[in-house]
Amino acid sequence: MMNEKSIVFTTAKTQRASEVIYEQIYQYIASGELQSGDRLPSERELAEQFGRSRPSVREALRMLQQDGLLTISVGTNGGAVVQGMSLSNAEQPLTKLIESGAISLQELVDYRAYNDRCCAELAAKYHTQEDVKNLHSIMERYKKSIPDSEAVAKIDVEFHKALARASHNKMCILITDVVTSLCTNLFWGVAARDMEPQQVIEVNRNAYETHQRIVDSLTAGDSSAMAHNMDEAIALFYRAVTPGYIK
Repeated sequence: MMNEKSIVFTTAKTQRASEVIYEQIYQYIASGELQSGDRLPSERELAEQFGRSRPSVREALRMLQQDGLLTISVGTNGGAVVQGMSLSNAEQPLTKLIESGAISLQELVDYRAYNDRCCAELAAKYHTQEDVKNLHSIMERYKKSIPDSEAVAKIDVEFHKALARASHNKMCILITDVVTSLCTNLFWGVAARDMEPQQVIEVNRNAYETHQRIVDSLTAGDSSAMAHNMDEAIALFYRAVTPGYIK
């Protein structure tokens, strides 16, 4: 027989005006009707549209800004500008969970493998020529940056985000944003520190070559080759972070 939990609940309250305003703007951003770069009406206009006070509107906008959905600037050309949906704010708590051992490095790397395969599979189906052009442009810079590990770290993240965008799947795009950043920090912030400079450059070169093969297979429309090349890239990452770090 199940025991009843002894929990004390507080009185349910009607939503504040600022919460109602927040929810409406949030839904427009989540649905894509409001997109990154779109400017919201002025605080005065929003107050008129919502039929609420300007302080309520101001509080709602502040809450949206705290959640990373808006940027707010002051001045003649100031106002609230949409930043779009992002999971970037999830990176810090996830990092803490990894550092505490609640999420193991093995779990992170294993999940990254499945996430990358999913992005590759969907990109093979739904990519546009603009996506391919963008990936080729990234790879040109990737090749030139092989000796510069700091540049490679940034370009590698850019590559995986671009591949996720080529999937045209919002979940892939949002999750890749966080997972790729965490894994990049894992390599450059932990594993690479114990490598000789030449070893790191060799990893950079191998990463470039595997990533270039992914783009080549995407360009050729060869989904089977793309899956194989993505598995090679994942295996390279495993080998790079394995020594002493993956249990």
